[in-house]
Formats: sequence, structure tokens, C-alpha cells
Amino acid sequence: MTKNLVIFTSSFPYWTPTESSFIMPELDALRNKFDNIIIVPERASGTICNYTESLQGITVDDSMSRLPYSRHRLLKASHLLNRKVMSLTLSDLSTYSNINQLASGLSFNINAVCFAGCIERLMKRHALRPDNTLFYTFWFDHITSALALLCDKLPLNIITRVHGVDLYDFRVTYRSAKLRDFTMSRLLKVYCASDTARRYLIERHPSHSAKTVMSHLGSPALLTDLPTPAGNGNDITFFSCSRIAAEKRVHLNYRLIRALAISRPDMNFRWTHIGTGDKLASLINEVTHQCPANLSVTIESDRIDNENVHQFYHDNRVDWFMLMSETEGGVPVSICEAMSHGVPVIAASSGAIPEIVDSSTGLLLSHDPDDNEFLTAINRFIGGRETVGTLRVNARERWRNSFNSQQLRDSFASEISQLLP
Repeated sequence: MTKNLVIFTSSFPYWTPTESSFIMPELDALRNKFDNIIIVPERASGTICNYTESLQGITVDDSMSRLPYSRHRLLKASHLLNRKVMSLTLSDLSTYSNINQLASGLSFNINAVCFAGCIERLMKRHALRPDNTLFYTFWFDHITSALALLCDKLPLNIITRVHGVDLYDFRVTYRSAKLRDFTMSRLLKVYCASDTARRYLIERHPSHSAKTVMSHLGSPALLTDLPTPAGNGNDITFFSCSRIAAEKRVHLNYRLIRALAISRPDMNFRWTHIGTGDKLASLINEVTHQCPANLSVTIESDRIDNENVHQFYHDNRVDWFMLMSETEGGVPVSICEAMSHGVPVIAASSGAIPEIVDSSTGLLLSHDPDDNEFLTAINRFIGGRETVGTLRVNARERWRNSFNSQQLRDSFASEISQLLP
């Protein structure tokens, strides 16, 4: 029997720095297990030309992104009095603490109902049958709930992944526990990007623990024939890549490295960050006015795709990768990338990060590290009492054994293809 897979994304294959790095490594594996693959982005902007080869044989249906109410939120107001929207909203009435939560819950419900109709039309357009089609949402959001609502009409086969903002309740203004529980009751599997995420979800929805499983994303083996060489000890290079946003705490990277440079005027330090975001201007301002002479800082806000990140590792010596995120739902792909090049990691103990960073692969700091904690940890290696070389070997092996996305995605594709008869 022909097997069809419909993947719902936020915007992929239209270019995004984060989602593309999550999905691209998965396509080849999925293509080997399904006869037809349709990718459905909710939003479309920019170009998909960079993905032409990867999308060979895959259909991109951007009908959802072209809906008037996808582009103009005010047009969704006509659904305010929809019977299903009202029922979902009123059922949670006692759980709203303020008007913002009510507005957030109402918006989610409208999205779920609107897109349920869109998905039904998509099925007719592609002549998709419920019995030979697997619906896969890359984020556990309103599209997932839209599919769940359709199960009242059609026996759909649905799976979802869950990451960070779509996992932690504190990351959003409001999330309906009742609607999420209903949605999970209609799913075949919920794939969490870390064991930490899996435990969090099971704690809140214990009745669905059997279908809540862990599936790491990992990173691909790009330009990793040889680990990058270690430095000479007198010139230390730090590297980081992420959105420059409040939850990523890129400012903390700089402040810790700055403290190190000030404490060791006899050495030279270099920090390169690849990424952009709403905190970019304030970070540049801080670096401009507070940078010591023995610290060189480069912020590249226009080279943020993953190919450039791997190329940076390939072309430059990197001694340490840093990530000070306040929260992480899954094991960060950026850490997997660093370890694939044999680069040890300095990270805050947030979310699932301890699942990959420990004393054998880098420096795992507390959730809110201060200068003294960082300096004490890194000076063990600068002072020569411990060797970075061992960390580099261990980091590479940790990636090879547990976070190589080719192995992880092949296994994932095989598993989900067996969910169809």
C-alpha cells in the first residue's frame, strides 16, 4: 500500500535559521520510507531555492500560508462566534487569570478551528485517505490541535514533535491543559526532543505517558572528517551561535568572557557569535563600550544558516563553544554541531543541556553562573592542571555515539513509517 506523509511546519522550506536545521537532516530518511511526502508551511516568506536538491520528489503545498487569515489576523475575527471556538473557550473560562490569557486562549482556539477546515480541503486536493496517510506536525501547536479536532470526522493518524516554546507552559501567555490533553488523546505518538522534555510532559499529562517518547534531533556529519585542532594555550577562541534573544542570554556569554579577559591580561581572547535577534543592538552597544584590549569580538548577523556554522568550524580554530540559554526543551542542535567538530562546550545547566554536557565533554555551569564560577571552572584548563585535549576527544565521541542525526533520523523514519498499516 502507498504510504503518504504530510509534514506541517512553521515556515520550512521557506528559509529560517532554526527550523531548517531541525528538518533538513530528516528529509532523506523520510523519503526512503514514504512514497509521497507533502510539506505544508503555515507561513511563507523569502525563497526556497536553497533547498531545491533536498526537496527533490517532495511536494510543497503552501495553500495554508496563502489563506487570507494566515496573513491578516484581523480576518480571523469572523470566527469569534464559531460554535466550536466558543465551546473550547468557555470550557476553559475558570482557568484564565487575566484578559491577556483569555485573548491568547481564544486566538489559539480560532487558529485550531480555522486550520482544521484548511487541512480537510488539503486532503481532498491531494486525494489523501486517512488509512494510508500519516500527519506529522513538527511543532505541538494549534495545527496539531486542528488535526485532533478533525478526528471527530476522520480517523486520522497523527504524530507530533515537541521542542521548547511548544513544550513549557511558562514560555507562553496561556496554554489550555484541557485542549492539550484532548489533542494528545488523538495522537499516535508525541516525540520529545529530550528526556527532560518527556518527563515534563508526562508529569502534566500522565494518562498519555505510553505514547510520549524521546527522540533526539542531533546534527549531521558536515565537514567533520577531522576535529578542529586545539590552540596553543595563550590565545583562546570562543564561539557561539543562536538567536540574540532574552532567553538565549548571549549577553551572558560576553560578560563571562570579558571577565576572563580582564583577569588574564597576559593572554589574548577571541569570541565570535553567529546570529541575530531583537537584542543585537544592545549587545553591540555593550561590546563597543566595555571591551578590554585583549578581547576581540566578532558578531556575524548575516551568516546564520547551518552550512556557514559548519564552515566556520572547518575554517577556524575553536577552543570552546558557549551556550547560556535560560531554557532548552530539547538537546540543542548547536551543541551537537560543536561536538561533531570535537569542540568542548561551556553551558548553563538549563533544560536538557545536562543530557549532553558534563565534566567529560565540557564545563556544565549552574543555571545562573556568575564570573567567579566561570573563572574557577575554566582556569583549571588554562592553568594546565587539566587538559582540553581529552574533552575534545570525548565531545566528538559523545556526538558520534548518541547525537549523529543520520543514525537518529533513520531510526525515527523507520519507526513512524510502521505506524501506518
